[in-house]
Amino acid sequence: MSKKHVSRKLKSAWRKHIDISDVDQFLEEQRQDERIGGRIADKPDRELFSEEKRPTKAKTTLRELRRNKFGELPRSLLPLVNTSNVSDPVVKRNVKKSRVTLAPVAPVASVRFRKKGRPSGIAKPTQEDLWAKETPVPGELQNEWIAKELVHHTLAHTGKPLVTNLPARMDPEQRRVPLRKRLPAEGLSYNPAIDDYLELKDKLVKEEKKIIRHEEHLDRVLTSKLGKMTPEERYRTAISEMSEGLLKLDKNNQSEEEEDDKKKDEEEEEKPVVVAKAKKRISKAKKRARMLQHKEEKLLEQELHKLVEIDRVEEIAAEVEQEVQQTQRKAEFRVRKRKAMRAKLDLPIDFVEPEKLSGSLRTIEPLNNLLATGLPKVRKVGILKRTRAEVERKMRRIPTKRYTRSSHKEPMLPPTKPAKRTK
Repeated sequence: MSKKHVSRKLKSAWRKHIDISDVDQFLEEQRQDERIGGRIADKPDRELFSEEKRPTKAKTTLRELRRNKFGELPRSLLPLVNTSNVSDPVVKRNVKKSRVTLAPVAPVASVRFRKKGRPSGIAKPTQEDLWAKETPVPGELQNEWIAKELVHHTLAHTGKPLVTNLPARMDPEQRRVPLRKRLPAEGLSYNPAIDDYLELKDKLVKEEKKIIRHEEHLDRVLTSKLGKMTPEERYRTAISEMSEGLLKLDKNNQSEEEEDDKKKDEEEEEKPVVVAKAKKRISKAKKRARMLQHKEEKLLEQELHKLVEIDRVEEIAAEVEQEVQQTQRKAEFRVRKRKAMRAKLDLPIDFVEPEKLSGSLRTIEPLNNLLATGLPKVRKVGILKRTRAEVERKMRRIPTKRYTRSSHKEPMLPPTKPAKRTK
């Protein structure tokens, strides 16, 4: 294509008709490189890449992220931030002040952004009269010769620490837990308070006394009331009972038996003799007529009974409904009673005597009394409700057949022939 001749007489013509796109592209690339911090191709690998074996900073938790957001600028104000690197050409700019005078407003105390200072460890003064209360320090330790540190140490190791609920001395997880829920972790060994131990001991003593009182009552009411026999008397009675009728009776015994027989005979003779009246004979026709009449009366009675029952249909329906409701109520009551019985099953108190408490907890012997530990547990397991699937799984037995490998089979021996008899 032939180039069009254009006049470049004026400076504006030069600007209009000269191509400077390559210069603009070069300058744009240079500007972009300056924004990045130089050309990437010219940078060494050490500046571009870094090998990180362990993370230098721990992963921020969700709580820390939320806390950091309080200090950041809100998103709604981000467009107002000046992100340009060009400085303001006007050094002294007049700031316009509003002529409307507003009444001074007291600054609102922001609870949200308030930062707590470090705990000083000094308790704030309370309104209560501390001197009116009784000190938890026992009288043995209230002595001017016993130092404060020694009192704290002694009470801390007896289960009644004076200083409690210090967040600085607790684990981070336990600092925010309320007091009523602050319990030792499962599996950890800890020393319980001596009052709790004594309370458990008193409870056990009361139960044992109750059992002893019940045994004494049974001895007083039953055992002492029954007659006691010596072994010799018991042997004599057993011999006499086993030899009844075998030994010959004495003459006195024989005479007494004869007198009894005579008396019985006299009583039988004195009884009046009752003569039965002769029955009047009835003909067969009369008998048949009586039977037919009896059948008709019975049928008539049945029909009347049916009519009465038909009239009482509504009453019978109400009675049936009442019985159904009564059976349902009884079934619900049985279910509630069964649940209450399950909940009432109490295992014996697992109490360790003070003599066995010294040393490691692993050396404490468990209760070996089967009646105290095993039997109630077995009862509790037996009372627990099982599902239908568990019962069927236990009842069903899958038939199995045992096979033996051919390599393990024993060879069948030929039948032995009977030996010939020798003549």
